[in-house]
Amino acid sequence: MIIGIKSASLLPQIEEITINSILILSLTINTLASQSSDSLDFKMPEFSFTPKVFHHPDRVLFNSRTFELEVFSTFPREKMKSVSLFYKTDMVPTFREVPFDPRKKQYAFRYDPKENPANKITYFFTVILKDGGMFATPVDSSGQLAPITKYLLDPKEYYKKRASLKD
Repeated sequence: MIIGIKSASLLPQIEEITINSILILSLTINTLASQSSDSLDFKMPEFSFTPKVFHHPDRVLFNSRTFELEVFSTFPREKMKSVSLFYKTDMVPTFREVPFDPRKKQYAFRYDPKENPANKITYFFTVILKDGGMFATPVDSSGQLAPITKYLLDPKEYYKKRASLKD
């Protein structure tokens, strides 16, 4: 008894020619596809350690007062595609994006802890340029994004503790 598969085609030569044609066609298509993608100019986003986006965090944020998170940029407005703040709190643990109009002079977001109570806020800013460049602040010395985390303090407790440290 013989077990196996045997071609029952009446024209084995045509079958062989068809398989060879399909292989040649697929190799040609793959070669053309790889050449066309290699010839496209994919711009990688720029990364720079030079300070082009500035933010100076407040020393203290209080849980009873509205405060602003503000960023400044040295990029010309016509080159900027978007400016955004990303923030999260301990009560809402996913980052929310707050887009700013890149044509404006000021990029500031007012946060009211009375409307959105929280114990801490974590945030960072991004600027995306029309040429594909992307910048963020704050970044550490290796260029990695290092979001700022600030605790929202009770002003009575803060000033009481500060007064006791001066004595």
